[in-house]
Amino acid sequence: MQNHAAMRVGTDGVMLGAWADVARASRILDIGTGTGVIALMLAQRNRTAQIDAIEIEEGAVNDASANFINSPWKERLQLHHISAQDFAVATPGKFDLIVCNPPFFNQCLQSPKKSKNIARHTSQLTFKDLIGAASKLLTTEGRFIVVLPSESEEKFRAEAASAKLFPAKITRVKPNPVKPVKRVLIAFALEATLKTENELTIETETRHVYTEAFQKMVETFYL
Repeated sequence: MQNHAAMRVGTDGVMLGAWADVARASRILDIGTGTGVIALMLAQRNRTAQIDAIEIEEGAVNDASANFINSPWKERLQLHHISAQDFAVATPGKFDLIVCNPPFFNQCLQSPKKSKNIARHTSQLTFKDLIGAASKLLTTEGRFIVVLPSESEEKFRAEAASAKLFPAKITRVKPNPVKPVKRVLIAFALEATLKTENELTIETETRHVYTEAFQKMVETFYL
């Protein structure tokens, strides 16, 4: 993955982009693409899929646009300056894979900077709205994949179940061996049964020394 200006890369996004199963996807949707990191990772991993990315924050749209244009996969990447709610209404097509690193600070003190609120808080895109959009846009055999704080898992899964989306695969993520699970990666499917459930630890007990499992997952994307 090439490194361009305005390419802000967070661990959550990198994990999602590396963890998502892209093998059978011909159409992919990245909801809330930000600077485009996850969409670019998926384009790198799947050499034929058409990828749509949506984003509502204007500054992020400008960054993602520049990053897409400067990437080797620009012909397969399409960026839309639109909300997930409006995109779901306006788009007749379906997607084999939908990914999202959603806003997750719910009912917290918000930043005075509007763009940060949009990226980090659920006020612009509630779990219900996100799941509703995904369930409308997903193909029958498709997967909807998110990365969440561990404390949001139960609420998100309950909301997904009401839209008939159920976990097919779950990986719970610990920062290091002595800390509790902080993040959860979940692949949802229509009428699925949970087939795989495991844990991933990012660092060893030594800070900035990464576990073999984490290194293997993300090795394609780091020099």
